Amino acid sequence: MLPFALSTHCLLSPPNVITYSPIYLSRPSDKASDSAEFSAGRNSEEKKTLWDYKDYIQYEKLLLRDIKLRRNKYRVADRKNSIEFKIIKRIKYLYEVALQRYSNDFSLYLSYFKFCKEYNYNRAGSLIQNMITNFSHNPDVWQVAAAWYIRRDLNQALNVIHKGLMIHKDCQFLYSEAIQLELLNRDKDDWPKDTTAQKTNDEICCEKIKTYIQTIFKNINDFQFLLKILKLLEPHNFTKSVQNLIIERLEQYYFDEEFVWDALARREESGHHYGSVDDGQTKLTKFCLTRGIEKYKEGLSKISKVKKSALWILYLDHLMELQQQGDVANVFKKKTLLSALEEASSQVTLEERHFVVWIRLTENEADSLKVLEKVELFKAGVLALIHMLSIAALPESVELWNLRLRYAVMKDQTKEVNQVFKKAILHLKEKSAPLWLTTLRYHTLTSGNEVIDLIYKDGVEQPKEVSDILKPEYIQWLALTKGIKDARKTYNLLSQEKPYCKQLHATMFKIETLELDQDIDEMKTVLKLACEQFGKEDVDVWINHAEFYLDYHKLIQDKYPSTDINEKISEIRRMAENTLKETNNGLLLHDLREKFDLLKSQAAI
Repeated sequence: MLPFALSTHCLLSPPNVITYSPIYLSRPSDKASDSAEFSAGRNSEEKKTLWDYKDYIQYEKLLLRDIKLRRNKYRVADRKNSIEFKIIKRIKYLYEVALQRYSNDFSLYLSYFKFCKEYNYNRAGSLIQNMITNFSHNPDVWQVAAAWYIRRDLNQALNVIHKGLMIHKDCQFLYSEAIQLELLNRDKDDWPKDTTAQKTNDEICCEKIKTYIQTIFKNINDFQFLLKILKLLEPHNFTKSVQNLIIERLEQYYFDEEFVWDALARREESGHHYGSVDDGQTKLTKFCLTRGIEKYKEGLSKISKVKKSALWILYLDHLMELQQQGDVANVFKKKTLLSALEEASSQVTLEERHFVVWIRLTENEADSLKVLEKVELFKAGVLALIHMLSIAALPESVELWNLRLRYAVMKDQTKEVNQVFKKAILHLKEKSAPLWLTTLRYHTLTSGNEVIDLIYKDGVEQPKEVSDILKPEYIQWLALTKGIKDARKTYNLLSQEKPYCKQLHATMFKIETLELDQDIDEMKTVLKLACEQFGKEDVDVWINHAEFYLDYHKLIQDKYPSTDINEKISEIRRMAENTLKETNNGLLLHDLREKFDLLKSQAAI
């Protein structure tokens, strides 16, 4: 007789096809080869470990899943109930036997519980009770139990949570679940009525939540959890007194936490105000913004010096977010941000993004004052001061130096441009490429070729990160202003200087192709030099060399009639393969061959 798994598989195989999938023949454990072997081993139950049971159970689950997939794939419905039911019944049996021997394993209980839920076994309820009895010390048990009862009976779920809180007084999840359940339950009329005071459901619910909060104060020291509960209560206006209680706790015991003040300020801004406020003002945007700003300032006056910098950063970042929204109260937001930036700069070290925004906002202010002919006030005063402060604080910031240089360019003072540029490259070194380009653009408009040539000559001597950008720019400028001869002369010098620059060769080749009187030998020299310098690391330099013979074969054969283009390409390929073989880089070699084969298939000479 075939083992059960094999017989099941045969039933699910397509007509006239018998195959044995590895999933039915392999085992998760080498202690057995199929489920029949596990059944035959009942006489040696004591030898089976917990992991044996878990492995066998997992195997049966995989078998069940695979049968379902095959039924869907081949649209087979034969013996559907009997086959799946036997496997499910067997899994249930394995769980029951395992739990009798290993009743102290919570993960086994939890796995069985999930299995019963999935297949609608009534056993799930009794498993919850067993888990509570055996594992009440584990907070996860109460979470599972609460989740189970919530779908069936809110009051029963609350009772379970209350029992769990008696044991786990510091379990944040249980408190959070209890408060949420009380909020869900407030619309019901099954709470005991206060016949003397005739309290409403809202009042009863608020008192219950207040009791939870006071217990949390005693047992949990975590401001993040209090902020989470505060966020949970925000939509429920009837809990305003409880929310105020939490805020008082936060301000009294966690006044030195920057995230507390940030959260409280954002609450005020969103219309959830602390204390008594005129209802008519709560919806006014400017009023809410002012309340939020006042809360940030209150925090800055109370927080310690050590934490003040962090709160300033949160405050400024939030003001910058508001500035980006740009819907209402734009003038108020802008003035507040500028004022805050100025005040913060005198107390803490700002970050790059703050200086950038500060400079740009001030520049916009200066532009708006042109009508009143007061722009010089900003150019000579406030804006220059901000630049000075920002660079002093962050001397290696590329963006701040670039803004400072741009400011000098806008003033059109060559001496100041040169001074700022020299200071910038001194600090930025290999990161200074953007400033070289800005300075060159400025002098292109304001200075003679001699000045520009000197800047380029200095630039190509800089670190590779800068020279790799300026070398191609330089020969392109030379070709445009002084002609091809000067460009070739400088190229021949620069191309031999280390570190080599790959883009220099590409730019020079492009310049040669744009000449009216194209020189085949000069073009070939550039491509050949690129292969010599970068052929061990870049496949494309070889492909470019080969494409040159295809694209300019007529021009080449006009000058050298005996040239065999195909032979030249084959020669380049041999040289490329030999060069790459020396590097032992199989991936590059494979890429090279693929590209040459593609080039050969597309060639039409």
